[in-house]
Amino acid sequence: MKICFCSGDRPLSFAAAELRKYLTLMGNDGISLCFNGQESSVDKITLGTFTDLNLPEKDLYSAENKFDDHIVIDIANGTGFISGSNSRSVLLGVYRFLTEAGLRWVRPGYDGEIICKKNVQDLTCKINEKPAYRHRGLCIEGANRIENILDIVDWLPKVGMNAYFIQFREGFTFFDRWYSHHLNDQLVKTGFTVEDARRFVKIIEDEIDKRGLIYHAVGHGWTCEPLGIPGTAWEEVDPNTIPKDAYQYFAEINGERDLWYKVPLNTNLCYSNPKVLDLMAQDVVRYLTIRPRIDILHIWLADGSNNQCECENCRKALPSDFYIKFLNLVDSYLTEKNIETKIVFLIYVDLLWPPQIEKLNNPDRFI
Repeated sequence: MKICFCSGDRPLSFAAAELRKYLTLMGNDGISLCFNGQESSVDKITLGTFTDLNLPEKDLYSAENKFDDHIVIDIANGTGFISGSNSRSVLLGVYRFLTEAGLRWVRPGYDGEIICKKNVQDLTCKINEKPAYRHRGLCIEGANRIENILDIVDWLPKVGMNAYFIQFREGFTFFDRWYSHHLNDQLVKTGFTVEDARRFVKIIEDEIDKRGLIYHAVGHGWTCEPLGIPGTAWEEVDPNTIPKDAYQYFAEINGERDLWYKVPLNTNLCYSNPKVLDLMAQDVVRYLTIRPRIDILHIWLADGSNNQCECENCRKALPSDFYIKFLNLVDSYLTEKNIETKIVFLIYVDLLWPPQIEKLNNPDRFI
């Protein structure tokens, strides 16, 4: 039999390869791939988006935006089609079909696969469904080996998830915890570097691309990176390494502008200062200009609590008002550059209190 796919789109090609791989593991030999949805073979499964397959009912299978997934599967006795609202959805549909066939992926990694033996001609499946939630993903946390992350990215679409979030600009602290063995004196320290982390991120990004997953990035760090202060971890830094001109922008607390307990990631800025907001917003633009693959950028303020600026001007509004003002500035700069990346803002600690003055000028930009 043949598995036909309708375009050279990378996730769609990967979906076809995955379907052949698992049908073969189920005991079906002689399955070939063909790059043509019009292949005349009787015994075939065709993969494509709703548009690719020119489905008569395609108008019923609409997706609100590019982050929505919708799958339609119509296979009888091993012949038919698997389709979706986009290429990622087609991949999700392939795994959904295989799940109906009896396969399971109980955890990331090859040893989490449960594969049954079944003749493809005995498989019949008819599904038309959309997930209950648009955003279904995981975020890097804890202490991580690159192999673990790659296993997770591979596993996500197999269980119906569609997104992965690499926190911070290069996820350094999460890899460093593993490779530098901070909590294990019995192992040799490896001297893991930020460049090592960046190399890992490129590898992960490639695997995200292969599957068409929604790519989330960053989070904390926008309150220090624009000032030339690395935001790679929740760790104390030597104050002597901080640029002298950065102190004027730090939040004033108890009459002093300083790092919050020497931790840059936990240090808020003086958000009533227009120059602070501009520095941060311009940094967002610079970052996205060189990282166009990011689908959703998280823009969070400092971590921690009781660390908002207490200066006279910052007392005139809630932190959430200054936050919205900053987000509107980011949106205006991105719009000028025709950058369509979505922005996630955080409702967290002091930001639980809603703004009383400011409103989002372009709500469609934000999540």
